[in-house]
Amino acid sequence: MHFFVVVLFICLLVFLFCIYFLSHDDLLFLRKDVTTEKIFNLVFIDFLIGLFFARLFYGALHDLSILLHPLAFVLFPYFPGLSLVGGVLGAVAFLILYSKNKNIPQARIVDFFSISFLGALPVGILGYYLLSQARFSIGAIILVLVYIAIFIFFIKFLREMLLKGKIKDGTIGLIFLSLFSFISIASNIAEEFRGLAFLRQPENFIMLAILLISVFILFRQENLLTELVKLKKRFI
Repeated sequence: MHFFVVVLFICLLVFLFCIYFLSHDDLLFLRKDVTTEKIFNLVFIDFLIGLFFARLFYGALHDLSILLHPLAFVLFPYFPGLSLVGGVLGAVAFLILYSKNKNIPQARIVDFFSISFLGALPVGILGYYLLSQARFSIGAIILVLVYIAIFIFFIKFLREMLLKGKIKDGTIGLIFLSLFSFISIASNIAEEFRGLAFLRQPENFIMLAILLISVFILFRQENLLTELVKLKKRFI
């Protein structure tokens, strides 16, 4: 079995543990009769959808030959290549559409999936470097530590604010998309700054669009512009 399949399996287990911890006693899910079984079924479906779009984006942006050969497209462990941004986009889009169709609270499920993904992401990065022949750089260590810190912040502070009604459902998901896009762009620029190679990576422009859109929606949802104006008047 290819090492990447092992890494994905471990990440899936971590994701399942996180989503169970977050959702099993959630009052909103209990009122809506959203059981753990339904959520786990959604996790597995969303995982496959995300994997499909990760492969699709990689083929479309980097290697069109993968799209022309169905066997190569499916056997990604032997013909490697996945786009993380494509997987995230596909998984989020499907999650929103599916939860709306199944009467699952959309914003809340996106919030919990976002936190769970942050829990699995550092494990995936570490697993990739430990189980493959890839060089474990200082940049990778910093990236892992940053995502661990963000995960702790999300689960300790933002989740508590959500449960206490201090922030709206969906805000955590928007913050996740903003931070994920910003960190990914910054990481790519740091790795490929020489010769401005990062400008030739289509994912950077996609993530920039995600960053701008998610920040715009976040400001509208939480009325942050109004709060900033009020804060400015206090100090003037």
